[in-house]
Amino acid sequence: MVRKTLLLLCLILFAFLFFKPINSTMISVFSITDSPAVVTKGHYGTSLVVEISFSDEPLLEWLTTVKEPYPLLLLDADWIERSPKHMEIIQKRKLPTGLLGPVDSKEEPLDTNILKKEVAIYEKHFASEPLWFATRNHQYSPDLQKTLFQQQVNILSPSIIWQGTHAAPSLQKGDFLFISLHENNKVSFNKLNTLIEKNNFISIEENIFGYTIQSKKSP
Repeated sequence: MVRKTLLLLCLILFAFLFFKPINSTMISVFSITDSPAVVTKGHYGTSLVVEISFSDEPLLEWLTTVKEPYPLLLLDADWIERSPKHMEIIQKRKLPTGLLGPVDSKEEPLDTNILKKEVAIYEKHFASEPLWFATRNHQYSPDLQKTLFQQQVNILSPSIIWQGTHAAPSLQKGDFLFISLHENNKVSFNKLNTLIEKNNFISIEENIFGYTIQSKKSP
């Protein structure tokens, strides 16, 4: 009987230590893999990731009105520098963000000096290195993966890409749905809002781990 009681207490302690949600005072960055890797899928739901590199008034309005659970915003470093009004809204509303990097490939690897410069721009505005990262073409050379892993920056790649010009895709559990808001791909925000309303999107963290980690998003 005593042995069973001790075993039960050990299990409760284990659950408390490893499954209790982690707040921002305990962790601001973390690596979700134990070696360089690209994460393309979660386990517990579907998540929306919005890439942003182009500013206009409709985007400003959308950032002001988008409702929780918020999508993850991957921000281009140049866009961060030239979009103070948008950044003010993102920081005020504590919208979750990551860094959108340039294109990369095995044939033409991204210069790590350019990467360090863009990470520094993100850190200047958010007071921390990005937790999430993706390149524009969603390709990742071994050197880039290694560099980001050393900096505890997690690499994401889409399960599905939606351009906003056709019917919304059918999603499966674990999917990361990426949408690009670039100058050459202006998605209708009405369609985007409809997509959000029709799907029970959850955060990337919740999709991967099964519970929400209140990690640092912005000052």
